[in-house]
Amino acid sequence: MFKFTWQRRVVAATPLISLLIFLTLGLVWGLWHPGWLAFLLIPIVPYFVGLKQFRMTFSLLIVVIFVVLGSFGYWHPGWLVFLLIPIYHILFPADTKLFVKAETKPNKHYDIEQED
Repeated sequence: MFKFTWQRRVVAATPLISLLIFLTLGLVWGLWHPGWLAFLLIPIVPYFVGLKQFRMTFSLLIVVIFVVLGSFGYWHPGWLVFLLIPIYHILFPADTKLFVKAETKPNKHYDIEQED
């Protein structure tokens, strides 16, 4: 029916593994704040096991900048860098078909005769 390879099994188990890491760090050592980084394993693991290919995108770069700023204690003003994502995508759209004027077709109106 479904073919589950070891890569798919690891990816499927990643949320549970991340939760266990987070709870262990928090309950045993009281490291709740840095423990949330364990949840970053969920989107990263498919790249590690080879299910997806890594592509450096502008959005990923912004997330990296945000985490770096946060590691230096600038979480609050650092969130402002996320405003660059929609600005970038408005100025540099990936799909230029959105701006091509759709071919206009004449409207066909059908007269329906009403019977009295």
